[in-house]
Amino acid sequence: MVVQFTTGDVSGAVPVVLVSSPNSNTWDRTIEGSMDTYSADDLCQAPANITQAGNFYPPGLLHSVTVDDLQPDALYQYKVGLRQGDDVLVWSKEYSFRTAPECGEHSNPFSYVVYGDQGCPYSGWSVGRDWLVAMMRRETNLTSVHHFGDIAYAKGAAHIWDGWFDMIQPMSTRIPIMVAIGNHEYDHTDGGGEGKDPSGVETPYGYMPSWGNFGDDSGGECGVTTAKRFQMPASEGSNGVFWYSFDYGIVHTIVMSSEHDLSPGSRQYQFIENDLKSVDRSVTPWVVLESHRPLYEGEGSGSFWIQNQVSQTIRHQIEDLLVDHQVDLVLAGHYHEYQRTC
Repeated sequence: MVVQFTTGDVSGAVPVVLVSSPNSNTWDRTIEGSMDTYSADDLCQAPANITQAGNFYPPGLLHSVTVDDLQPDALYQYKVGLRQGDDVLVWSKEYSFRTAPECGEHSNPFSYVVYGDQGCPYSGWSVGRDWLVAMMRRETNLTSVHHFGDIAYAKGAAHIWDGWFDMIQPMSTRIPIMVAIGNHEYDHTDGGGEGKDPSGVETPYGYMPSWGNFGDDSGGECGVTTAKRFQMPASEGSNGVFWYSFDYGIVHTIVMSSEHDLSPGSRQYQFIENDLKSVDRSVTPWVVLESHRPLYEGEGSGSFWIQNQVSQTIRHQIEDLLVDHQVDLVLAGHYHEYQRTC
């Protein structure tokens, strides 16, 4: 379990998490973590890298603490804080999380929420927060949240990221959130060639094939903000927040980036192929792929033809691979509407 939180800059302080024994209130472990941040110069292009109201301002210190040696399917209490020398300067309120069941555990059903394209509701951050709290009261058995990208729709406006994280805090302090990259986190048209693109793409404009509609939808963030603020599971061939996989109970999930090359032979294609070959269906009989853009497009808008061309090309690139390995379900967002195929 990775616990992440943000503070202002406190000289000489290190992030810590205080963890209880499972299913009790006995505080028995204090774990140190690491910290990171980013500046306007780390971002690829305007408006994200312009320091002014409505664009960039410093995000503070981004803390990450890995809590390991946890029992499966157990309830833990925790607090986050800052330690300076032998003294803890401040502790947060007390929160709790439940760990994942044993991989391959079949006896207890579980639920998780999947969605994409969230941002701020038109009625405001506080209303969005109230909706999330109401959902958690209704869905009492949630184990995690999977967000397929287009997360905050900040597009270079730093305060929107802060508002979004504040909105989801009642959920994210209790339930793990797994994210994918969307066009509004990554797509850019300049600046990446200077080594700023955290996904490792070396062209100035990221991934921009002639058949696509990949533009500057991130407002110049080029994935930096998302890569700095979220830590996802790592395995051989994975690429941070951009593509990775993980097991939860009887489900193996692969998260891919529709904003990067998926053609056979590409780094991402090879990762997906090798990952699918390694799945043990006796342990995780369900295999799910998650992506921001879908493989099929049925939206009847004026942009249908170009959107359909993108979906069709992605489909031609990887659908045979998914069929060959009998992937059970593909979940995606991007089009702000509901559709399903089978």
